Amino acid sequence: MDVAGLRAIFSSRIRKLREGKMNQGEFADSVGISRGAMSYYEQELRTPDIGVLRAICEKYKVSADYLLGLMPDTNHAVSDVCLETGLVPKAAKRLNLLQRFKNIVIEEDKGIIEPVVMEFDQDAQEVLELAAFTSAPSMVNLFLTTAEGLTILNMLSAIIVGGEFVTGSDEQPFFRLLTNHKNIEVTFPFENITAALWVNIQLEAAKLKEKIEAANADKPEIQRDSL
Repeated sequence: MDVAGLRAIFSSRIRKLREGKMNQGEFADSVGISRGAMSYYEQELRTPDIGVLRAICEKYKVSADYLLGLMPDTNHAVSDVCLETGLVPKAAKRLNLLQRFKNIVIEEDKGIIEPVVMEFDQDAQEVLELAAFTSAPSMVNLFLTTAEGLTILNMLSAIIVGGEFVTGSDEQPFFRLLTNHKNIEVTFPFENITAALWVNIQLEAAKLKEKIEAANADKPEIQRDSL
């Protein structure tokens, strides 16, 4: 990465650290740098030296990797998930929040809800917004690990991303899904992408439901209820 790119990332990351908490001058004072230097950093006019970088890391308990753009979030676990899967931090955090919320439901049934609820005070509003999707982590697992789930994802991609109908060498029409990669081609038989697409999705969803029910058959009752 060139110097301009590094400065832009550092500028955006220190703004995120202080915004809503303190102004530019107060942030500068808190890490022992001049207010003028702080202004230069946020205007992307100066590159911080190693001493400034360490001072910010120590004061705000963040990684230098985060400040330099080598990890997408201040939380190492979130960053690892994002780097491994391509998820953005907000998506990774929401999946984690949904999983924690599901665990609360399980613990509530066991009669130990109070200690867990306190930890969720700051996330209360987001939990309410996501409550209808508490099975999302389980569904993502099923979508990505079963043939039926992948079929549904492919057909949904056809709806959202779009594609084109093409006639093959055998004169049979098929549907080519648009992707972000020029060298990767995903195709479907014509009959899977028609006016009856929704019916096809429902049929695949029914197969997936059967697989879910079979997978849950051997689980304790409390876990079945939480999915």
